[in-house]
Amino acid sequence: MAKKSQRKNNVLLSTDSSENNRNIKIWSWVALCVCIVASVVLIGRVAWLQFVRGDELSRAAKEQQNTGRMITASRGTIYDSNGTVLAVSISANKVTASRTIIKSAGDKYEGGREAYQKMIADDLAELLDLDAAKLLEKIKGSGNYLEIASKLDVEVGKKVSEWKTEKKIKGIYIDSDTKRYYPNGSLASHVIGFTGKDGDGLVCGVEVALNDVLKGTNGKIITAVDALGHEVPTDEIKRIDPVNGYNVTLTLDATIQYMVEEALKDATIDFGVEEGCCCIVMDPRSGDILAMASNPGFDLNAPYDCPDGMDPAAWVNGSVESVEILNSTVWRNKALTDTYEPGSTFKTITACMALEESVVTPETEFSDAPVDLSGWTIHCWRREGHGNESFSKAIMNSCNPIMVRVAQKIGIKTFYSYVAAFGFYEKTGILLSGEANSVMHTNPTEIDMAVASFGQRLQITPLQLVSAYSAVANGGYLYEPRIVKEITDQNGNVIKRYETETVRQVISNETSEKVLKMLEDTVAKGGGSRAYVSGYRVAGKTGTSETTTTDQTGRYVCSFAGIAPADEPEVIILVVVDHPTIGGASGGVQAGSVAGKLFQEVLDYLEVEKRYTEDDLKNLLSVYDVPSFTDGTVAEATYTINLSTFDYVIVGPKTDDAKIVAQFPAPGVKVARESTIVLYTDVEANISQVRMPDLKGLSLENAHATLVGMGLNMRAFSLGTVVGQSIEAGTYIDKGSVVELDVIDEESQNAGNDTVIEN
Repeated sequence: MAKKSQRKNNVLLSTDSSENNRNIKIWSWVALCVCIVASVVLIGRVAWLQFVRGDELSRAAKEQQNTGRMITASRGTIYDSNGTVLAVSISANKVTASRTIIKSAGDKYEGGREAYQKMIADDLAELLDLDAAKLLEKIKGSGNYLEIASKLDVEVGKKVSEWKTEKKIKGIYIDSDTKRYYPNGSLASHVIGFTGKDGDGLVCGVEVALNDVLKGTNGKIITAVDALGHEVPTDEIKRIDPVNGYNVTLTLDATIQYMVEEALKDATIDFGVEEGCCCIVMDPRSGDILAMASNPGFDLNAPYDCPDGMDPAAWVNGSVESVEILNSTVWRNKALTDTYEPGSTFKTITACMALEESVVTPETEFSDAPVDLSGWTIHCWRREGHGNESFSKAIMNSCNPIMVRVAQKIGIKTFYSYVAAFGFYEKTGILLSGEANSVMHTNPTEIDMAVASFGQRLQITPLQLVSAYSAVANGGYLYEPRIVKEITDQNGNVIKRYETETVRQVISNETSEKVLKMLEDTVAKGGGSRAYVSGYRVAGKTGTSETTTTDQTGRYVCSFAGIAPADEPEVIILVVVDHPTIGGASGGVQAGSVAGKLFQEVLDYLEVEKRYTEDDLKNLLSVYDVPSFTDGTVAEATYTINLSTFDYVIVGPKTDDAKIVAQFPAPGVKVARESTIVLYTDVEANISQVRMPDLKGLSLENAHATLVGMGLNMRAFSLGTVVGQSIEAGTYIDKGSVVELDVIDEESQNAGNDTVIEN
């Protein structure tokens, strides 16, 4: 029995042992599998962190272990075509704070952390003209580095540095910075644009359009920090230098730009312009923009300042309301962002179509009788009409019914294909931000074409029109307007050069020549006479349209588009005057007179040689009686003069209601065309004087040009060479003085040379 029990126990022990062995094996396998899975997961995690998130975590570690202050890159310089600096980055300072170090230093400060923070905030607020309470709140905030102020004058930065040294301040840094400076103030403000606090371009101009090119890449000063964020003083400070931006050279000529802006300012006053005016000067041979200006403008160094006409006391720089006002007024580049009805300046485009399609010649006769179309009657601006006249005379006299009849000959499909070819259905592509597009007929009818033929009920930009006139002037080639000439690095190496881009040829050279001749006659003998300049053969067309884009009644847009010299075009000038309130509304008066003055100044500046036609020479001998302006107002006088062939200078107050107390030359004096009348509104004002030049030996035309340029007047009775003058050379005389010239004609001169004297 005992043996049986022993065997039974042995069997049980054997069975238990086998079971235990199996369990051990199972758990061993489980443990092994767990270890394998854990290893795989761990290896996978390491691989994920190393290869997938390695760069990210490395950067995060560096940021955690290091801290840094930004070094601002110097923004590239903007030049005009002659190398004149228009925008430049100058040295400045930036003040930053390390909250961590300020806290640490504050804990050791006699008055404690809060007293230290308050002392820093109060002192910096006084030095930097900041709100002390707001600055203290920022200093107490979270995070480490805080930018307190940037773009500070170097002198201000020096004062902060002296304060820091004197009071042994820790945690405040004065670093190098740059700020944008515009040496010429408001010159070319809309083309250049301006930058914001972050240094990026804002609102308009090249500063916005080429921001990525100009701004460069900022650098950094890096220092190591401990676990509490304190800088490690023994660790080496690392510096990553900034990469400065590229420089930009424009096609603008600063001198011509200045001439244009001054002319627009005068026009605004002379004609009481309420909705602003603009002007573009273009070289038709390349599409280069030599000047682009809108008035009113703004000071690039203080773009948020209160504009003229607003209440300075109620003005808050940078407020939402003020920015909205600035956007709609002085920041607005009317030459680029505004559309308008071109009026009769568009007749030049219709003339190109008609001549290119051979549906008319300059000599083709038309009736100027009213045209009845789709329930509308289209009259000539001159109610009695001009009767039958040639197409060339119709352009000169600006007859609407004849343009309608010509457009009907062209046909709707062909007419609008030329409208598209001249670029009026698309933006020009100029390298500036904010360019508007035209508002054109999409499914035009015959009445649409009829009114479009003389520039009504379609909206285009001034830039589109001046580009189209460029094609008229250069033999038919439409160019993309060019405002940027090239981009260079800091060493002057050219990174990119912008070449003239031809869009397409629109008309033939033959058509171009015919249209230029008609436009020259329009200025010499027609409605564009206020733009006439002796010796420069100005060709052009006036335009007057009543705008439909406002609730104002009687708001007119007056314009003049001109080309000179007509036989070898070098310059196109477009002037647009929006809502003049003095002297009615006429493209010939309000815009033509401005253009004429600019053609004289610009072509003289460009040293374009004067070449006088027979009509020019005859006009030099024409004499005109000087009107009486004494006792009248400046507004009355300037309006009358702008209707004449004279120019004027005002000595004394120039307000519209200022009284004319004297004038020179006196009323009734006979002077030649393009003479200058000096109007005095203050008898005690300094009289403007010039030194009389020696004119002997000059041709009459050159003598005339010399005197006109000096504000002096001429009277002569024959053509030829000047042999005498009524005022001796070197004498100081008042502007406006009349100089009588003795002139010997070529025939008499030759006869004298042929005489032989014998002993």
